[in-house]
Amino acid sequence: MVTYLCSTHDIPHHIVECLARLLAAHRRRIGTPRGSRALGLFRQAALVLRWFRERGKVGVSR
Repeated sequence: MVTYLCSTHDIPHHIVECLARLLAAHRRRIGTPRGSRALGLFRQAALVLRWFRERGKVGVSR
C-alpha cells in the first residue's frame, strides 16, 4: 500500500519504486535538470499509477 497526499492506494510499494526508477532513467536520457520538476520521482510515479487506476479521474470531485 502506498500513501500519497493523505490517501492510501492499493498499489504495491515496489511497483511505484520500479516506475520511479524508469522515470529517473528517462529524465537522465532526455537531460532534465535536477529540481526542475514539481514532483519528485516517487510522487510522480504514484500520481501516474493512481491516474491509471482511476481511469484519468484524479482530482475530479463532483
